[in-house]
Amino acid sequence: MKYKLAAMGVAVAMTALTPASQAATEFSFSNWIPWTHNLATRLYIPWMEEIEQKTNGRVKFKRLPKPVAHPRAHMDAVRTGQADAAFGVHGYSPRRLRAYLFTDFPQLGESAVATSVAFQRTYEKFFKNKGHYKGVHLIGMNTHGPGVIHHASKIIKSIADMKGQKIRTGGPVPRLIVQTWGGVSIRQPAPKSYELLSTGVVDGVTFPYEALVGFRIVNLVKFHTEIPGGLYSSGFYTFISKKKYDALSAADKNTIDATSGEAFALRAGKVWDQNDADGLAAAKKAGHTFAKASDEIMASVRQIKAKLEAQYVADMKKDGIDGAEVLKYFHGELGKVQKK
Repeated sequence: MKYKLAAMGVAVAMTALTPASQAATEFSFSNWIPWTHNLATRLYIPWMEEIEQKTNGRVKFKRLPKPVAHPRAHMDAVRTGQADAAFGVHGYSPRRLRAYLFTDFPQLGESAVATSVAFQRTYEKFFKNKGHYKGVHLIGMNTHGPGVIHHASKIIKSIADMKGQKIRTGGPVPRLIVQTWGGVSIRQPAPKSYELLSTGVVDGVTFPYEALVGFRIVNLVKFHTEIPGGLYSSGFYTFISKKKYDALSAADKNTIDATSGEAFALRAGKVWDQNDADGLAAAKKAGHTFAKASDEIMASVRQIKAKLEAQYVADMKKDGIDGAEVLKYFHGELGKVQKK
């Protein structure tokens, strides 16, 4: 009897030490857009659930009900342990992350899949070892789809039509374009758009079509000026706690790695393209007005793009990076993906 009891005690002790019974590693995800937003329901939540499932619950994610910091401060928040996972926008930190602003330039194309995959490949070739994301573990890069001018009361038919218009902008590129055309750029985080439009603080916004549904502004902006290839885009980066990632088993790291890099870029790009399609469909269903940008506007967009590229090359030279080679490679990869 004593032998049996002793054997049972050893068995219980051994069971307690098996991986299946070890406490899960929990990553708290700070999300500065609503969890009901299609970007969350179609990208981040399924991504988290896939990792949880494939690690048999050894890795878990906790969705924080409120963001722990301003959108531009989330990388520092994860570095310091306020949260363990988040995403950011390069254009919200234009000085710190200026190496990545080439993805914000006008006329990159009509598909977030192409720009996202090309972006990830460019990062891996030129920037992976530059230490821009020191202190966090990078999951992947992506962009949103082509930016559009959404207005509450009119189509922007000419540059003169922008004069004096108050437009919510995010990153430095749409802000520069609006200001160049005589508009007033109101710099506020994307989730503030409904409040800004509904109270009349702004006359319009620059967004891809997804925002009409994602931020519930489809009934507030009924006029859409489209720039072929996009007025701008925005580059995103998703990351988790390096400390917690480093402490995982090799198997669990491999699971996360399999969903990272180009796989994540492709996944995110598909979500953005679907979200854009849904936003455009909602606007059409509501009877909105659409127009392609005039020749005058397109000529100005091309001039601004050329200046942005020249400035990027000059800025990267100061950082010891061949900016012209970065742009050449990015557009080359963009063309390859677009042909598929």
